Amino acid sequence: MRLAGHASLAGSFSAENSRLGTPRPGVLRPGALHAAAALWIAFLAGLGVYRAAAQSITADEAFTYNHFAGGDEPVRVFDANNHVLFTWLARLSVAAFGLSEFSLRLPSVLAGWAYLAFVFVLARRWFTQSWLFALAVIALTLNPFVLDFLSAARGYGLALAFFAWAIYWAARDLEDAESSRARRLGIAACLALAAAANLNFVVPGAALVAAFSLLTALAKPPAAKRAVELARGLVLPGLALAAAILIRPLRTAGREAFYYGVETLRQTVDGLAFYSFFYRPAENPTPLQKLLWGFTPYWVAAVLAAAAASVAVLARVVRRKTGAWARGEGLCMLLALTAWLALGLLVLLKKLFGLKYPVDRTALYWIPLLTLTALALTATARGRLARLPALCLTAFLAAACAQYAMEFDTRYYAQWSYDAGTKRMVEFLVQREARQPRGRVRIGASWLFEPSLNFYRQRFGLKWLQKITRDGPRGDYDYYLLIWDDIRLVEEMNLEVLRRDPLSGAVLAVPRSVVQSRR
Repeated sequence: MRLAGHASLAGSFSAENSRLGTPRPGVLRPGALHAAAALWIAFLAGLGVYRAAAQSITADEAFTYNHFAGGDEPVRVFDANNHVLFTWLARLSVAAFGLSEFSLRLPSVLAGWAYLAFVFVLARRWFTQSWLFALAVIALTLNPFVLDFLSAARGYGLALAFFAWAIYWAARDLEDAESSRARRLGIAACLALAAAANLNFVVPGAALVAAFSLLTALAKPPAAKRAVELARGLVLPGLALAAAILIRPLRTAGREAFYYGVETLRQTVDGLAFYSFFYRPAENPTPLQKLLWGFTPYWVAAVLAAAAASVAVLARVVRRKTGAWARGEGLCMLLALTAWLALGLLVLLKKLFGLKYPVDRTALYWIPLLTLTALALTATARGRLARLPALCLTAFLAAACAQYAMEFDTRYYAQWSYDAGTKRMVEFLVQREARQPRGRVRIGASWLFEPSLNFYRQRFGLKWLQKITRDGPRGDYDYYLLIWDDIRLVEEMNLEVLRRDPLSGAVLAVPRSVVQSRR
């Protein structure tokens, strides 16, 4: 995708014609489309409840419970898997409702509802053209990778919901002539809680604060007075709340705790594109998947280039007399600056401290941030020269939405698809042992299954099941739960397969001698 023309996209902004509240042809009227969007949001909210209750627990979810939310290690210990705020909320949920997949995932389900509500409210306020409103709602809610974390028992969905609402309130504050102290405290609380839910959100959170502060100073001088107000009403309260939650576990954190990441930004983009467009495994990619995979890096570059151009032009050209950014202008500038500042901060952390770039789920915030930036640039585009590159940005989003729909699947979480049938395997084992009980049962499992098997050992109160280790499946065991390369042990160790899960490909097997003796 060519980046030329984005300067004209930015240059066509003006304070007069960017006020999206002015009615014009094609503008959405409240009615059928709003109702349809509300029904879609309600459907996805219900889907989150279903997935939280029905899907098998996954390795990382189980590890969170086994070691932090209810198990062996205290919450004060920091680890990349310990999403501190989520851990505390999960502990409360399990204590209140008992241990189950749903109770462990309940904080994420509620966060998912909050994120979905944000999408509806934001789209209704800023994307008033019918087609853009519909595209915004679909693009921000249908990505299968994002949907995973609106119910999975991890801190990413919780952090994303808080970060999203911080964007909303910050944009509202920029576009109001009078700033609201309560609103800024809300922004501070949202960003602090986002960082506490997942530490990766410190980067976009810090970028959002910096962008908001700069835009506030530009629109509402004098700058010195605004700096003091922002320090008192935004920065200090946010830091205090984040520190109250994180300072104790972070005291135990060493550099080795931040082990998950990649070495290049291209790998970051590829990881997000893979789980967005190749969510369902397929031997042969479709033409649309190949197209999206090839164009995603160029689309990201185009969005960032257009964002930079819009910031440069608007900051230099637009004059304000009201003390506020025009409707839509504030959102666009906030998103554009936040994206660039977050990118710069990631590069700086890599250069100065050697921290890796985020990958797949740790970079989750980039999906809605870039999507929103593209939509905001399109919403504020005026003139023929500006609309052409804007349409290119949204055309990619439309194609992406088509692929999202084809990837839609509620049977597993993409990054832990190997655990899709673990619960069914355990239930089968329980039924089998109930018919012919014995004193102690040992399972030799592929190491990936250790957390989830130990979760179900507690979940179902299986005192007869010996605690599973990560020693692997080689050895003398009563049962074998195998995945991927370990499945070859069926032949090597003369095992008989009792059950093969069609979704994950995992197999549950026993020694043939045990089968013959039971017969």
